[in-house]
Amino acid sequence: MVPFQFIHVKADTPYECGQQYGMQAKAKIHAGVLVYREYFAKTTDKSWDEIKQYAMSYVPVIEETMPEVLEEARGIADGAGVSFDELMVLNCRYEITKFPKTPECTTAAVLPEATREHVTYLVKNWDYKQAVIPNIVILHIEQADGTRILGLTEAGQMLREGFNSHGIGLCNNMIQSVYDDWDVGIPVTFLRRKVLSCTRFEQARDTLVHAKRSVSNNMMLAGCNGIAVDIEAYPGGANMLAPTGGVLTHANHFVMHQQLDSRIGPKNRDTRLETLLRARQGEIDVPYIMECMKDHEYYPESICAHNSNLPGYELKDFMTVASLIIDFAAETAFICAGPPCEGEYIPYRL
Repeated sequence: MVPFQFIHVKADTPYECGQQYGMQAKAKIHAGVLVYREYFAKTTDKSWDEIKQYAMSYVPVIEETMPEVLEEARGIADGAGVSFDELMVLNCRYEITKFPKTPECTTAAVLPEATREHVTYLVKNWDYKQAVIPNIVILHIEQADGTRILGLTEAGQMLREGFNSHGIGLCNNMIQSVYDDWDVGIPVTFLRRKVLSCTRFEQARDTLVHAKRSVSNNMMLAGCNGIAVDIEAYPGGANMLAPTGGVLTHANHFVMHQQLDSRIGPKNRDTRLETLLRARQGEIDVPYIMECMKDHEYYPESICAHNSNLPGYELKDFMTVASLIIDFAAETAFICAGPPCEGEYIPYRL
């Protein structure tokens, strides 16, 4: 599979940063708008104008809590030549597509006591619609304050996962709770962009925990100094999970308070990944993690996901669209486009 487009931006203001991003990703952003316009026409009873109006209802709370990120979003829209409400749809797609939702993603943090080189890794297989693969980009940002960020996202979105030069990394999973609704809050893409501008782990953690949200999201946060926490966040609350033995994994269900979960289905990818990682306790390295992320046990509910025609497990236009391994010590992200069993991990330096 063709590697993802690499986009580098360096600017003095958030707006200029977004504008540079939008200009470089213009074709993919336009393609992404078309993907979701067609998708929502098939999956919701709302018109495109109603979808855009709903996405714009998130703007006031963003303006109040992180105006600099909103300015960056305006720059992206102007740089790409799309309307701002269309860009907001791209950034609210998680919130809009929440009901119902296909299971997405497997994540892990592996800490020094579990690794061969006594370093920290943050890991994710991103499972989603196959149609978005051509529109995924690798985003490298140099902020005016000197902070460098390297992340992965759909073109036009603020950011999905990544890490920064302060040694803070973030990966995410879909979870769905009984409290999710059509209220408004901070869209997850805006929240992640804000977190990856943080300079301290505690600041990043508190930003995630206390954010106003309308839907649930799981966030795996790790730091270069060998700490990690998993945050199962839902409207009105958040639970935190700690690593044991230097390993922490998560998928698409609530672990701490399972009664919050509104999803019914297999819950095995996180435990499968944990089993694989613990089998090499103290000897885990990047090549071994790469092999773990190719695992097909429990297919089609496997770590490495593919389309399926199996009765009861029909998954159309759904697969692992990207795999990410962050090596904090090397300041490098290893990224594979598409399912890792079929592709190659390419290193990208922060």
